[in-house]
Amino acid sequence: MKQFHLNHPLNAKSTRCLGAVLLLAAVQSSVFAAEPPPSDLLGPAFNLVAENDMVVRTDRHYTHGTKSTLLGSEIAVAREQPGFHLPVWLAERTPDFGATPHATRLGASLGQSIYTPTDISTAALQIKDRPYAGVLYASLLLQKRGATAGGTPLLDNWRLDLGVIGPESQAEEAQNTVHSVRKLDLARGWAHQLQTEPALALRYQRTWRWAQGAQDGWGWDFLPAAGVSLGNIGTYAAVGGQVRAGWRLPGDFGVQVIDSIALPSLGRTSGAATRRGIFAFAGVEGRAVAYSAFLDGNLWQQSQHVDKFPLVADGKFGLVYSGKRFDVSLTQIIRTKEFVGQREIDAYGSLAFSVKWDHPATRR
Repeated sequence: MKQFHLNHPLNAKSTRCLGAVLLLAAVQSSVFAAEPPPSDLLGPAFNLVAENDMVVRTDRHYTHGTKSTLLGSEIAVAREQPGFHLPVWLAERTPDFGATPHATRLGASLGQSIYTPTDISTAALQIKDRPYAGVLYASLLLQKRGATAGGTPLLDNWRLDLGVIGPESQAEEAQNTVHSVRKLDLARGWAHQLQTEPALALRYQRTWRWAQGAQDGWGWDFLPAAGVSLGNIGTYAAVGGQVRAGWRLPGDFGVQVIDSIALPSLGRTSGAATRRGIFAFAGVEGRAVAYSAFLDGNLWQQSQHVDKFPLVADGKFGLVYSGKRFDVSLTQIIRTKEFVGQREIDAYGSLAFSVKWDHPATRR
């Protein structure tokens, strides 16, 4: 099989494509009417997430992931806007499911995830463990923020993932380069990784926010969520939620890890420009899984696979500092067994860093 050797897992061609998408999103999100927008519209934001299981001293299954995301500025949906605005045009062509949308924006992500069996020291095929696999992908995101008929705030995330599974994902090079630098044993079984095929998933999630307590003091809130994913990256239905408690909770919709359907809802508004806060959170999510390439193997050709469990659950907890322009979050994730013969549950850590900017119209 021919492999494309890249200097970095996130290669120049992928970066140029993502840059073009982000530029379009920024242009469409920044062109506004002469009057200033409502004070609650969010400005642009950048989010970087790195995940690894080394925090629990393992090197197996979902072993590493990285993702960077750039979100454009929000545009009010209900207001009359001169000219053509791509986020509004797309928002009007996706169902509201009984909600009233207030604002919308576009975003894009670039990420890579790596999966291995438990024993990476052997070059032999391990038929009773999950296959070696990697995915390199870009995501297009449409966020619609609004409320239910009863006034409960909510956020809809529509997301399209496009990428590649197999050697071209550069998962082998990424893992063994890091292991070499850290003087760890190399993973020797990558010759048995999943074969090359396109990676695709169309995803949707709705998150609600039920809040208690003042935003300028101590308080807590509950963020239930439900979503669905269709594609060879993953076909499943998910339901879960987060509880947050702390000082000056932000008006967003919770911490998201790489495997989440939704992406963070970040940015600065004029009302929150001077607020800092800190809070703890805990959440659970259950999934009914119909298909996953990283367990079921390649969709269009023969490959190694395992017998997966159709029901999987995640638990997560962590701590977040929410600043005026920067957010930092640390999350611990625990996952139930995913396939028959798996000896132990898995766990990994997630570290996220975000930068938030003011809405362009507030800087005029």
